[in-house]
Amino acid sequence: MKTLKKMAAAFAVALAVMSCEKTELGSSSAKEEQLQRANEQFVDAVVVPTYRSLADECLKLQATLESLTETTTDALVDQACKQWRNARQYWEWSEAFLFGAASKYSIDPHIDTWPLDRAALEGVLNNQTMMDDIENYVGNFNNGLLGFHGLEFIIFRDGKNRHASDITKNEARYAAAVAADLTLSACRLEAAWAGIDNVSEEKQSILEEAEMEPEDNFGEQMRLCGQAGSVWKSVTAGSEQIIEGCKDIVDEVGNSKIGKPYTGEDKNYIESPYSENSITDFYDNIVSIRNAYFGKFVATSAETNSVSAYIASVDKDTDARLIAAIENCLNAIDAMPRPFVNKYTDPKVKETIDACDDLNNALEAARKVLIEQ
Repeated sequence: MKTLKKMAAAFAVALAVMSCEKTELGSSSAKEEQLQRANEQFVDAVVVPTYRSLADECLKLQATLESLTETTTDALVDQACKQWRNARQYWEWSEAFLFGAASKYSIDPHIDTWPLDRAALEGVLNNQTMMDDIENYVGNFNNGLLGFHGLEFIIFRDGKNRHASDITKNEARYAAAVAADLTLSACRLEAAWAGIDNVSEEKQSILEEAEMEPEDNFGEQMRLCGQAGSVWKSVTAGSEQIIEGCKDIVDEVGNSKIGKPYTGEDKNYIESPYSENSITDFYDNIVSIRNAYFGKFVATSAETNSVSAYIASVDKDTDARLIAAIENCLNAIDAMPRPFVNKYTDPKVKETIDACDDLNNALEAARKVLIEQ
């Protein structure tokens, strides 16, 4: 009888274990399905439209600056400055996902290094042999001469658009060459996430001529998380990468972009000083976090298929805390006195650094919920 009772008890335990395993597997499967949809949404509704908008605006900027080499007018300079700010916004909106193409192909430092190497730039502008063939030299320059800030110095000063009469012929030629290099990088970013066949023929031609077609399709890899060929070994790992990308940029904003000048570690480490666009840059970086977390380009609330929606489904408090931290950080940045290049020691700057730290902590809490539940 004791033996039968023991067997019955063991059988009951086995059934209970099997039931638990089935529930856990079912839950795990539901989690993976929800996160997979969020990962796909992230690619299709956040990354690709952001990079596409960046590439489109860079093409416009390049065309304007090429026109400036032929006809130097204030109207063209004003147009270039507006297009620079537009392209700059799309780039800053992408900084929550610098993983993938921007990292692998070293595009981030290539187009967004500061401070500008002004001494080297003056050397280039005064080297007529180099300037006569600038289109073939520019791609090999050090990062401190290129990208957004190389252009910024040519078309802006002290937060204002420069007068066309102040821009030399060599400066105009240099700006056009740097703009073409910037466009190439932007097209490569788009193609590396959308797939080369899903970008315009014009962009394909630019990449083919430069022999810079991306060898990866990170969008496809994100869609295939956990499958052979993907850099992300599980669906959850793909979603975790989205949060990690957000953590990386808020840490950079708080501790480097704002923190280095504020603490005195590097008073020259001012992003976008010539256009005085620094605070807008910081703000747009946090917008990139909101877009990534909510699963939409220019998001105001969470999409059904988003990392935010998943976190909310398992831990509403953590999701609410993160959303509040994003808004608090945006408000803190917006409250900073302008221009940052002259106001980086103001007490409100420290409040913004603290808000960035709070946001980073809220992101970490969400990351833990993601991997544990």
